[in-house]
Amino acid sequence: MYYRRKVLLSLLEGIGRPVQKVDFQKYLFLLTRKQESPSYEFTPFHYGGYSFQATADKRTLTKYGLLTVSDTWELSVGERFLGSLTQHDQTAVLTISEYAKTHQGEKLLRAVYLQHPYYAINSKLLDKLLSPLERQQVAASRPSAKAARLFTIGYEGSSLEAYLNKLIAQGIGILLDVRKNPVSMKFGFSKKQLKDALDGLGIAYRHIPELGIASHKRKKLESRADYQELFAEYRATTLRGHKAELGEIQRLIKKYRRVALTCFESDQEFCHRSQIVEALVEDPTFKHRVVHL
Repeated sequence: MYYRRKVLLSLLEGIGRPVQKVDFQKYLFLLTRKQESPSYEFTPFHYGGYSFQATADKRTLTKYGLLTVSDTWELSVGERFLGSLTQHDQTAVLTISEYAKTHQGEKLLRAVYLQHPYYAINSKLLDKLLSPLERQQVAASRPSAKAARLFTIGYEGSSLEAYLNKLIAQGIGILLDVRKNPVSMKFGFSKKQLKDALDGLGIAYRHIPELGIASHKRKKLESRADYQELFAEYRATTLRGHKAELGEIQRLIKKYRRVALTCFESDQEFCHRSQIVEALVEDPTFKHRVVHL
């Protein structure tokens, strides 16, 4: 079993009762703040810090019969998990379990929002839980960026939460997915998963398959020369034949100001998004700075 899942189960063991889903995300969030190597990453979502991976793990653990089939987080077995953690993490679990005895519901949310205001920037409950001055402190935690920019970002080697936090940090208004087929074996990066996550953050999503490269053309790329040959063909065919899509990117920058192109590769030099950028920059009307995340 993945260590991170043992952490989930150990936290439930320590709390010793069914936990509402919003509360559990907050307990897990606080637990990871105490870990030397956080088991989960979080992004600011509807009710504060949220881990998409933890929710996915809940579905898996329920399928295996370790959690009950319900909206709450609850162990369905009497097995012990806490002893399988490092000593440091055992101590962290026990600390948060004790905290959970006195902090639940709105009291818990308010405490977490005040301690970690960045993760509250997209919360639907700010007006209810925080004073005007406290809401200003949360607002000040939101990254601010105004100048129009074109960014590129790959998700290779990144968790969904870390990827989303990069977009938030840069004030991205819309993500343009330039994969031919937006399907991924990596959790969170298939089209619907990614779009749903972005919707919750107020970031628009647009798939532009016309600018993608068919997967069969990428199967035998072993050297830089192979990539150069592929990209030369791509520029001569796809980019030359889809000027309208390149123009649409320029239009979207005017509308959203902060736009990001995304694909898989972490290094843009081995991704066709770099060729899209080059084609845009060659246009004398394109005046925007380009940043590769």
